[in-house]
Amino acid sequence: MNSQLIFRNIERFILLMLLQVLIFNNVYLGGYINPCIYVLFIAMLPTQTGRIPMMLIAFFTGLCVDVSTNMLGFHTFASTAVGYLRGVWLDKIIIRDNEEGIETPSIYSGSYQQFLFYLFLLLFVFNLIYHTLLVFSFHEFFSILFTALLSTIVTWLLALLYQTLLLRKMRRKEL
Repeated sequence: MNSQLIFRNIERFILLMLLQVLIFNNVYLGGYINPCIYVLFIAMLPTQTGRIPMMLIAFFTGLCVDVSTNMLGFHTFASTAVGYLRGVWLDKIIIRDNEEGIETPSIYSGSYQQFLFYLFLLLFVFNLIYHTLLVFSFHEFFSILFTALLSTIVTWLLALLYQTLLLRKMRRKEL
């Protein structure tokens, strides 16, 4: 991995963490929908990141959010699960149909539709795990499912906004 790619990922981590901690942790749409934009950092890590480093990075990312929100490991557990599933789904959804290789998954690398599907799956699994741990009751199954789905849609739309606005500016600088 080259130093420019490492710097870009550190920059992305700091930006998404600041957005999450300073803005999105204080936003509850409808009283219960909380966007977790920082999961985009895990989804966009370089494709050559191994499974163990991926899970450690995801663990650390979730831990940073948990520490800033005084949670008890909910973000850490959900992020680590997403870090594990990311490698599997990245291979099955994005990389299998792409011959030229992708350095960093985004809407600008590979197929736009494949990335959107991949990101939606990761966000949905994250939100399902997170909200299940938060409520911790199977009696509220449909409520958890509904909240996870709405949180996923809101986070997915914010992630697309992030990608289209910020990544487009970064691509112009590189050209």
